[in-house]
Formats: sequence, C-alpha cells, structure tokens
Amino acid sequence: MGGASGSKNSGPKHMLPEIDWLNSYHRTIVTSSLIQGVYLLQREKQKKVNSQSYLWWESFGFSLVKQLINEDDDSIYGAVFEYNTNNPHSGMPPRSVVAFRGTLLKSKTWLSDVEGGIQCFFNNLNKGSRFQQAIQAVQTVLEKNTTETTSVWLAGHSLGAGIALMVGKTLAKNGVPLKTFAFNPPILSIPLEKLPVIDMTQDDDPRVAAWTPYLYVNPSDGFCSECINILKYKIFMALIGLGKFESIGAAVSFRCLTFGIESGEPIQLLSSAVMLVNKKKSDDETTNVLMKPWYKFKKAHGLEQWWEPNPAWDCHRFRSSEPRMD
Repeated sequence: MGGASGSKNSGPKHMLPEIDWLNSYHRTIVTSSLIQGVYLLQREKQKKVNSQSYLWWESFGFSLVKQLINEDDDSIYGAVFEYNTNNPHSGMPPRSVVAFRGTLLKSKTWLSDVEGGIQCFFNNLNKGSRFQQAIQAVQTVLEKNTTETTSVWLAGHSLGAGIALMVGKTLAKNGVPLKTFAFNPPILSIPLEKLPVIDMTQDDDPRVAAWTPYLYVNPSDGFCSECINILKYKIFMALIGLGKFESIGAAVSFRCLTFGIESGEPIQLLSSAVMLVNKKKSDDETTNVLMKPWYKFKKAHGLEQWWEPNPAWDCHRFRSSEPRMD
C-alpha cells in the first residue's frame, strides 16, 4: 500500500517560485512532495547513497528537523519539516509539516510496513508503535507552536495517510484540529450500500466534526476507491435523514464481520471531509489498452499524480450536518 514514484532527484519543476498557500493545487504539490522526501530518506538509508532527497523539501523552503524511526527495523517512516518564513509566499504557510510515507516492499522494510497494512485491515492502526510515536512527535511540534495550531499540518500517503488520519482524528477529539492531507488512504471497509441498516444511533463528536481532512483518491486505485462510495452513501443517508445509522455502518469492518470480534475505530469513520478525485487519465492508460494491471495500479496509487501539471479533479465536500457535492 504505497511506494515512491516520479523523479528521485528533484521536485516538480512546473511549480511557481512563489507558493500561494491559499491555492489548493499549490498546497497539494508541497505536501505530496514532502511525503516523497520521506520515501527517499528511507531509500538513501537502505542503499547508502545520496539521492538528493533534500531537494523535495528545500525547494519549497522547508528544512528537515526530525526523522521518525520505526523501532522494529530502524526504518524511516516519517519526518518533521519546518518552514523557512523568509521565502516568498502569499497566504498563511504552515510552520511545520509532519509527513508519513506508505509501504516500501523492500527487504529491510516490507515486514513492518505490511504489519501496518494489516493493522489498517483490522482497524487497529492506532495500537501500533508508529502511531504512538507519531502522536508524540506531533505533540512535541505543537508545544513549539503553542500560539497557533493551524500552523501544524499532517500529510501522508497510503499507509502513511492512514497514520495521518488517525493522528488527526485523535488530536481533534482533544480539541486540536490540524489540517490533514491524506493521499490514497487505505479504506478497506465492506461497501456500505451492502450493509443492513442497524437500529442504533451515534452522536457525532462536535470536536471531530470541526476537523475536515483532505482526502485524495483515484477511482482506479483499489485501496482507496471505496472512499468515493462511502462519501456518496454518507450524502444519500444524510439527505434521507439516516445519517446516524450510516455512521454505525461505517464502523463495521472486515474484522467484525468476518471474525465476529470487536472492531477498532476505522479510518473511514469521518464526520467531515473534502475529497479530491483524480479524473485525469494518464497518457499511457489512454493509449495502451493492453497495459499490465500492476502498472496501472502503481500509477493510480502513486504520489506523482498529485503534483502533475494541469490536474483534473472533482471536489466533493461533506459535513455531517450539511452534505453537498461540488
């Protein structure tokens, strides 16, 4: 559930010299590039070579202040970046960004990465050591930015998106909503439209409802495409007055249905979200109908699609009390 993509030596070359932090596309380019930097940090460490990963954050005015190390295999799965406010920009930039990579299927990292994927499958990601360390790292950053929580952002891809969402939701419950960017988040739920309506109610935590993460999904990516169906189902259930029932259905996981045991809190149980769906077909996909499915999946699940020029996105917004699609 992850993997670095695109050029290993530089960030997107089409990015304007001056970042407009009010521009959604600019924010997307920067946050996805910082995650790419985390992938390359681990590749550098594993291969013991310099792939110039620093270009993926220094080109946008950030510096690396901390690496997050997995205690099981000593791999780098995340990093804390700090913004240099002397760089030209418009809008309000973050002071810090905490970024998390996804799975790297390499000999040194695959076991702990796959273990994290299994935790997603069973809705137990918040019990893993990466999550616990990530929470501590973010809290440390927040202590340095006590005057403005909006100056701390979270970003992650694939498994890292799951970590970013769980960290964001946990902090939101404590009254600290952080701007969160989740690229290709792993949503492995039973399709909600296939679940029976359960005669139970569940009140939304108003603190969580005030937190609105950004979800980036591709319909061709099997790991996150169910996000689209979940959002549509949320909107439908809310419109007919059954939003409370839907939130119970969203909490049902493979673990609960298949093994008959209590499920943890799933990533997809969100009160609010902004979802950006990539509708752009790659040149290879539109010209080569015989392309291998694995290559198609890598393109749909990769990070590179989110910093490509001329994006074609559909934007969907959901708030439990005010559903709509743009």
